[in-house]
Formats: sequence, C-alpha cells, structure tokens
Amino acid sequence: MLAVTIGHRVVAPVKNFARHAKLSKIVLFKNHAFDGEELRGEYQDLLHKHGAIRVQPLSLINGVVCDFASEIHLKALEEETEIASLEENFKIKLYPYQVLDRKIFLKREGYQIIPWGIHRIGADQLWPQSTGEGMKVAVLDTGIDLHHPDLKENIAGGVNFVEPHLPPQDDNGHGSHVSGTIAAVKNNYGVVGASPGAKLYAVKVLNHKGEGYFADVIRALAWCLEQYIQVVNLSFGSNTPSQALHEAIRQVTARGMIVVAAAGNDGTTQSVDYPAAYSEAIAVGAVDEKDRLASFSSQGPEIKLVAPGTGILSTGIGGVFSRLSGTSMATAHVSGAIALLWTMAPKLKAGQILHTLFASAEKLPSLSSEQQGAGLVRVDLAAKKLRFHSREEEIEPKTSETKTGANQEPGYRYPSVAFWPFLPGPTRE
Repeated sequence: MLAVTIGHRVVAPVKNFARHAKLSKIVLFKNHAFDGEELRGEYQDLLHKHGAIRVQPLSLINGVVCDFASEIHLKALEEETEIASLEENFKIKLYPYQVLDRKIFLKREGYQIIPWGIHRIGADQLWPQSTGEGMKVAVLDTGIDLHHPDLKENIAGGVNFVEPHLPPQDDNGHGSHVSGTIAAVKNNYGVVGASPGAKLYAVKVLNHKGEGYFADVIRALAWCLEQYIQVVNLSFGSNTPSQALHEAIRQVTARGMIVVAAAGNDGTTQSVDYPAAYSEAIAVGAVDEKDRLASFSSQGPEIKLVAPGTGILSTGIGGVFSRLSGTSMATAHVSGAIALLWTMAPKLKAGQILHTLFASAEKLPSLSSEQQGAGLVRVDLAAKKLRFHSREEEIEPKTSETKTGANQEPGYRYPSVAFWPFLPGPTRE
C-alpha cells in the first residue's frame, strides 16, 4: 500500500478492516497474545476454529477486531479460557452540536481575530512567551481541512482510518473547527488558536456523517503512540462503555499521553458519555460568555474542567470559518491550553501538567462541582503557578503517569512551522 503525500508531508497508510458486518466484534485475550505486532499462531487458530474472519490485530489492547458468521460461534468462543472479553465493535458519533453560522468569510489579510474563548482562558496573554511550538496534538475526528490558510502551516502529518487510500481531508467540518481552536496559525489572517505554534496531526476516524467505530479509535490511539503524540483531542462518544476502548486509553495515558474528551451534549445530570467518563481521560464541559453552564453541557462527577463552548468562531472547510456551540468546542480549548503550558515546562510529566491546570482553574461560583469539576481552565494562571514553582520537583503530580519518548521524533521528520508576518496584531472578538 502506498503512502499518501500532502505537500511535503507523508501521510501514513493503514490497512482497512472489518467494521460494517453485523457481527463485528472486539476480542481481548487474558494472556499476552502477540509477538511484536503479530498475533501468535495459537490465537489465530483459536479464532479460526470458531469461525472468525477478517481478523485484524489490536496489539495495543492485546486483542483483535474480527467478524463472525453466527451467534453460535460467538458463544462458543466466549467460553474459551483464553478469552478475557468479547464485545461489539460499537459505533461512535459526534455529539450533536449547534451550527450558528457555517460559512463566515473574513478579510483576506491584515485582520486576525482572537476568539472570545481563547481570551477567556488567557491563552493570548502567554503568546509573547510561548505559542506551543513543537507540541504534537492529534485531533481524532472527521479529519482536517488540509488546505485551509489558517491550518495548513501547522499540519505536520496524519492518517485516515475511514478510507485508508485517501488523505485525512475533512469532509464534515467538525474536525477543522476543533483544530482551529487548538492551533490556528498566527498569520495576520482569520483566527488564532490557543496554541498557534503546535503541530497538528489529522487522524480521521469519523466519516462525513460524523460516525465511526471503536476499533478505528483504538488503532488511531496506537498510531498516536508511534508518532510520539503528546495530546489527543476526542470530541465524540457513546453512552455504552467499552472495555476495549478503556484499555486503549489506559495504555496511552500510562505512557504519558494526555487524552482530552468532550463530556457530551445531553444537558442533564449523570450524563457524561464514554470515553470522557473514564478516569484517565480529561472530561470537559462547556460554559458561555457569561460563565454560565451551557444548556447542553453534560454533567457528572467525571467532569474535570470546563471551557468556552458557545458561539465559538474557528476554521471550517473550504477555507472559510464557522461559529459552532458544543462541548467539542470546549474540549479544543483545553487541548490547546495543555499544549501551550507544556511548552513552557517541557521536562514536566503529564501528571504534573494536569495538576497545575487543575490547581489553577477558576472556580465559577454559580456552578456545582459536577458541572465544572476543578473549574474553568485558565492557562495564564497555570503559567504563573509554574513560574512560582520554579523548581520542577515542587510540582506534585495528580497521577502517577510517566511520559516517555515525548521529545523524540518519529522515523520521518516534517518541515518546521513557519509563521507569516504578524503586524499589527490580532484583535479580540
């Protein structure tokens, strides 16, 4: 299979695998079943004995995704002592979000906007010191508009798990909007993202309808590990838990990756969806310009932070801009804030970065803990806390994650980010 080239960047190909069959299942094994990336022969034989076809490895979680011809085969396999779990390859989808304006045309040059949310979290206050340069942020979504003038300078690579023979071009608009909030380029045009120097990785796991499958997400997370991605943004979910997806998130966070996930747009209590509900993920709710909880924002004890999520202006597809509302938009603010902060203290571990964000969050008096978690993310206040604790050992991590290989590059390198002239400067929305 050939790699797809986007400009000077190579986009890795992936194998297609079973996802549409009625009996598509994810199988997890109790004992180590892989030699490297290859499933051991005895496990292949076990699966074939029970009628499994189109078997594809998911080595990150010590499992496979495959199809079965009948329920009889499934029941027999489930009784085998080597099987830890057998679950449906669940469908995931974008959270419903409000489109306020899909096609906004901004002046071509000489005018750049700082969206209200970027200013509210204090990101613009830190740009004289840091723009998130060098940080790797993967957006697992509908892809990214690879040619958008406010995004293309920062796109460092990507992969398409929906149609592996194609580049990860956004055919929905959601992924591009999220990406702009994270890292739209500081280029005297359009909008500026929270971390305008970060590297974006377009990881397409959702189709043009915003739908995908858990197995795609698991393979995407494994790909992110291979690329030494530091921050992963997830803005989709399901109300059904998945042991397989949970194990994938446990694996990547244990290796030092930070996973930021949208809480969901159900607008009720005890309604945080998966994967945001997993303790290893950073579940993000949404607030409006008056610091009120957005009417659609899911609530529950799993919420870690809130961020701006209503009327968010960002990049769309086709080179235009759009204004959307949803917890997806809030999640992007947190991902961008993490990238910005981590650049200022690159030797800190993931847990230390998160502890600093939680400890510096702004508590909103009108919101309960299940509505806001630690509070509104304030990356400017987090940076002050870093400066106050100038010695890294004084910052105690919230969790015991370790970060390995984050400063390493993958086997191939990408051109460095180049900024366009930036005068007289962006204007607050």
